Amino acid sequence: TAPGLISRDHSAPVMEIEGNRNWPIVSLVGGKWTTFRGFAEEVADMLLSRLGQPRRVSTQSLAIGGGRDFPADAAARARWISGVTAETGASPARAEALLDRYGTTARLILAHEAERQAKPLAGPFEYTLAEIDWLARNERVVHLTDIVMRRTALAITGRLSRSNLEQIADAAAAALTWDAGRREKELEATSKELTERHRFCFE
Repeated sequence: TAPGLISRDHSAPVMEIEGNRNWPIVSLVGGKWTTFRGFAEEVADMLLSRLGQPRRVSTQSLAIGGGRDFPADAAARARWISGVTAETGASPARAEALLDRYGTTARLILAHEAERQAKPLAGPFEYTLAEIDWLARNERVVHLTDIVMRRTALAITGRLSRSNLEQIADAAAAALTWDAGRREKELEATSKELTERHRFCFE
């Protein structure tokens, strides 16, 4: 199912015990990235209530991903940037840009860039091909559209060129071991989705 066809509201309908099935079935429907924690807590509370068990730990203040150990104020932010630039050799400006983009996961991406040539993506973007490589390898990328439309803001800028798309496809193909045929299919599918579904015009 295409992501856009799934409701962004969420619900957890229950099929109660029926016939030969002596257990209820809870289905998780809809939801989105920005509400998944709250949705999970709602469902867990419902299940705990059915089991007669109290909640012992709340996830409301649990930091995950790039929010983990995120600097809480300007001084902490400066210390984080200073530390990561010393570790990776990245410029303070690059460290700050990736901190804004990925939170503290930026440290892993900057280290990856340090191991590879951090060649920039052509055009008016602050992305590197090493960054694209890291995303492809670590962020459950399956299709080229995952990178262009969901793991980055590249498509949203409206300034993506066909040449950019080919650069990104090359990086994804290398990271995900796509052959030439798969690369071309991904390029064609991404171009079609951007132009036909989102009325995108390549520069």
